[in-house]
Amino acid sequence: MDNNRGGRQATAEEHGIELMKQQLLPSMSQDIEAAPKLLTESAGESSCSIFRVPQALAGGNAHASRPRIVSIGPYHHGEPQLQMLQEHKRIYLRTMLDQTQPHSVGLEDLINTVAPKVEMIRQCYSESTECFSGPDLVKMMVVDGCFIIQFLCQLVGVIRMDPPLNNSYVWYSVARDLLRLENQVPYFVLEDLFETTNVPKATWSLADLASCLFSLHLLDSFRLSLIPQGQQDNSVKKSFYRYLIRSASELRRVGIGFKQGQASTFLEIKLDRERRTVRIPQIEINDDLNCILPNMHITAYATLMGRLIHTADDVQLLRDCKVISNHGMSNQDAACFFSDINKDTSVYIDKTYLWSHFSFLDESFKYERAYLCWAQLLNTFHDNPWSALSGLAIVVTLVGIIQTVYAVLQYYHPK
Repeated sequence: MDNNRGGRQATAEEHGIELMKQQLLPSMSQDIEAAPKLLTESAGESSCSIFRVPQALAGGNAHASRPRIVSIGPYHHGEPQLQMLQEHKRIYLRTMLDQTQPHSVGLEDLINTVAPKVEMIRQCYSESTECFSGPDLVKMMVVDGCFIIQFLCQLVGVIRMDPPLNNSYVWYSVARDLLRLENQVPYFVLEDLFETTNVPKATWSLADLASCLFSLHLLDSFRLSLIPQGQQDNSVKKSFYRYLIRSASELRRVGIGFKQGQASTFLEIKLDRERRTVRIPQIEINDDLNCILPNMHITAYATLMGRLIHTADDVQLLRDCKVISNHGMSNQDAACFFSDINKDTSVYIDKTYLWSHFSFLDESFKYERAYLCWAQLLNTFHDNPWSALSGLAIVVTLVGIIQTVYAVLQYYHPK
């Protein structure tokens, strides 16, 4: 009877599994084949270069990737707090047309420049832009692209700067907004519009204009101008390994030195292996850095600095070495600054231009850990010799007990 009951239970379970499969297979197959609702189909392709930062990763630093005064591109288009400069964009477009129409370049030419590339533009964004029709997207690209070009020309003095951007606070805020990750248009759109409107031909290139402010989009142009020559991101992943880099104070105790480096960009960190020294160009910690670091493909730099700076003591050490400058900010605030930037940040170190630096610092600490323990013991002995002697007496006592136990075991259980 028990066998019959067990057989019926097994049959019932199999029947339940079969029903579950019949329910799940059609719906899951449909889900797999369905087009994404939020992401574009190009989200995983190399053509996709403009991303929206997930809420969970943005955390308390969400403002770093989102515009404060002017929206560029589709992600924040139409937000109420950004409408003032939206009206000024149209004024800028009219000003540009006043400059180009005497040379037979009008609004129709700008539309003809952008319209054939609508699908390419959509593929550059990780999230769907289908809420904007083709004409709406073209209008947005023309208005935003011409605004950026006019703004850059005003910054370098090619044309006169008009209100409200002749106010230093306003143009400074706009410049920072142009570097925010969620506030971008594809760089090829800017190139095409610049080529169309650049009449008569000026000596300035678009790259020249962008570099005065700060080629997938404008932010990437800035990034490429910062990364040191010969130190582009490492394209070959060597291994999947988590580098456990210690703080600057701990590394200093095992003989790693820090000095101010001289370079054309703050990213150019150099290693002097013979002298066991890391040379880091001086950076000033301020709101600009908070805007730049979370937005760029230079998170390796931010990660390295975040690993070196854990406490106010680490900040003071690097200040003494003239590596960082935090005027107007306490050492504790500076430490929190790097902690916030690195919060929830994940980066494949082996694929970055700093992978050899991470490897060197990680290995140095592992090999010198015994030296660190000995140094700590000596420091303890120097600060409080009685405490150190008490600890040493405990160790000697434990060794004596182990020897006694071993001798007894040898006596009763000889080999």
